[in-house]
Formats: sequence, structure tokens, C-alpha cells
Amino acid sequence: MDYQKNEQGFTFYTLLFALTILIMCIPLYGAILKTLKENSSYNEISIQQVFHFIQQDVIKAINYRAESGKIYLNLYNGETVTIEQYGNLIRRQVDGQGHEIYLRNIQDFQVQTLEYGFNVYITSSEGEQYEKTITFYP
Repeated sequence: MDYQKNEQGFTFYTLLFALTILIMCIPLYGAILKTLKENSSYNEISIQQVFHFIQQDVIKAINYRAESGKIYLNLYNGETVTIEQYGNLIRRQVDGQGHEIYLRNIQDFQVQTLEYGFNVYITSSEGEQYEKTITFYP
């Protein structure tokens, strides 16, 4: 009887060799994942975008009034835009109606009036503080 050698497929030794390499690499994956930090700048980009939106609204305004946590902007068409903190959100309303969300997950939103505009202070839910000076050009 002739013996035929089959060279196709996996052998038991090949399977053991692959499992050995896999088992040796598993602890290394844990160490690599611990050293990697998720360095996301999503919050910072979102807050910078809110500052941009506020600046664009101020550019369209003919008059403004800023209180501790609210910005009132009078537009050319007679509408009044309000930007304020609402819970953990920053929202924009036109003539007291609507609910356009500018930013989520914030701790604090403060506005300080200046001679030439106002400063906006935003504290994120992680405690990071951001500020921007918005200049009003009449």
C-alpha cells in the first residue's frame, strides 16, 4: 500500500505554534493599551465652535446686552436673540422661542460686560475652563 502525503491544511503542530504566539502576545496588548491615552480634542473644538457662533451672531447685531449668564442681541430685522445656559446646555433662542443647542455637557456659562464687548467664560463638565473676548462693532 502506498502512503500519500497531504501537504494541504493545518497540522496539529501548526495550530499549537499559532496558539503559543497568540498567548505570548496577549500580555503585550494590555501593556500597549495602558500606555495609549485617548487624546481627543472634541471638547475644545466644540467650545471654539460655540465662540465662533456667538461672534457671528454679534456681527449680525445692532445692539447687545450681557448679564451674568445671558447674552441678548438685537438683530437688524427686529428679532432678539438670547444665548444662555439651560441646565447643562448652552442654548440659543430667537424672540423667546425655539431651542437651538450650541453646546452640551457644561458646568458653567458666564458673561462679563466690557466697554467694547464682553468676555464669555465656559466651564466644561470635566472642569476645563475656556474664555473668549467677543468684540462688538456698532
